[in-house]
Amino acid sequence: MARMPLEPLIVGRVIGEVLDSFTTTTKMTVTYNKKQVYNGHEFFPSSINIKPKVEIEGDDMRSFFTLIMTDPDVPGPSDPYLREHLHWIVTDIPGTTDATFGKELVSYEIPKPNIGIHRFVFVLFKQKRRQCVTPPTSRDQFNTRSFAAQNELGLPVAAVYFNAQRETAARRR
Repeated sequence: MARMPLEPLIVGRVIGEVLDSFTTTTKMTVTYNKKQVYNGHEFFPSSINIKPKVEIEGDDMRSFFTLIMTDPDVPGPSDPYLREHLHWIVTDIPGTTDATFGKELVSYEIPKPNIGIHRFVFVLFKQKRRQCVTPPTSRDQFNTRSFAAQNELGLPVAAVYFNAQRETAARRR
């Protein structure tokens, strides 16, 4: 499989602030209302108010994946490693399927940025085995790296992010 370049994730500061550098080994496609998410593209909050479709082209149905959606741009503690807000976790997703085949560990929370531009990051990890991921204690002050370490997920196998900001009445037209 061709390796996906990580440059957009580096330029968007996803690698560095949210994730360590990794090699993309699995294809993940995220779509909202048939519009595919590409690194750095902007979505209006009104267009992302339902769960996205997340398809995984994993090895086979015997491999399982964990999907995390997080917002690293929420105002919070001065420690940037405690500033992520968790929007969604799905575990035990069989390869070659989509997130609806997994177990929703943390329900989908609609992104609603209040101030500034927010990055919403989808991260995919390959699990060592089924039913090995435990839920986090909170959506706030979430840390993707710590969560991955606590659940022995290793480095990500895929990631993509989009930008969104608060919609004014003029922008909705």
